[in-house]
Amino acid sequence: MKLSTIALVTVLSVSRFASAQTPTPPAGDTQTIQQASHEGLLAHVPERASSIDSKPLFKPATQTPFFSAIRQDTVGFFSMDTAKIIGPVFLAALAVHPMDHAAVEDASERMSTGGYHLGAMYGSIGVQAGLAATTYIIGRATGKPEVASLGSDLIRAQLVSQMFVQGAKFAVKRERPDGSNSLSFPSGHTASAFATATVFQQHYGWKAGIPAYAAAGFVGASRMAGGKHYLTDVMIGAGIGIAVGHTVTLHVGKEKFALGGAPTQGGGMVTFTKK
Repeated sequence: MKLSTIALVTVLSVSRFASAQTPTPPAGDTQTIQQASHEGLLAHVPERASSIDSKPLFKPATQTPFFSAIRQDTVGFFSMDTAKIIGPVFLAALAVHPMDHAAVEDASERMSTGGYHLGAMYGSIGVQAGLAATTYIIGRATGKPEVASLGSDLIRAQLVSQMFVQGAKFAVKRERPDGSNSLSFPSGHTASAFATATVFQQHYGWKAGIPAYAAAGFVGASRMAGGKHYLTDVMIGAGIGIAVGHTVTLHVGKEKFALGGAPTQGGGMVTFTKK
């Protein structure tokens, strides 16, 4: 039996504003200058600014409150864009469902104990959430809004993806391959890793996306090798992660892609085609 495969890849960018200089009032208008100075408003002189240009001199940045953004992400997940991602993955998962047990055995034979422990650690919610929070803190501390935006998107991707994953786990209650509990479907580790990969890809393009998706694929394979998930659990987890990653980065990416899925010998494959 050949090794089960899950090949996944997708798309990104962010911007910033600049402020205008305040015009200096005419030197001859001493009465206006003295009055403005007396009131402590010399730096603004709003009457003069409005007479020169009707447009505002400074437009403050607007940000959606964090919990409002989470609510928007949750509602936005139920869209045609999500259906275009989840639909093909779900059909591919149905096609490879008969191979579930064989795929787990194959993965466990091919991956060392250290390998699947490493994948389990990287895909854990603790590591993924820690990476997201650290990125956001660094962006704020260094005054780099593009990094802070990346961190914010990573945090939201983790929260929203796990909301759907954990809900599905307790609704489906599928027993894990190793029989440890009934929380096999879908794979939360895989969803977290693919959500992170999608956010990185959306922000920084394919150069960041390819290694991030490769790491996420390794997480999925390691969860099968460790006897924690079946192939279908991993595929659906990946689909959820990618869909959520795109939902929280709608303000970033402009490129489109088509996603498809198909069974392969000994496993399944999910493919991306850039439009």
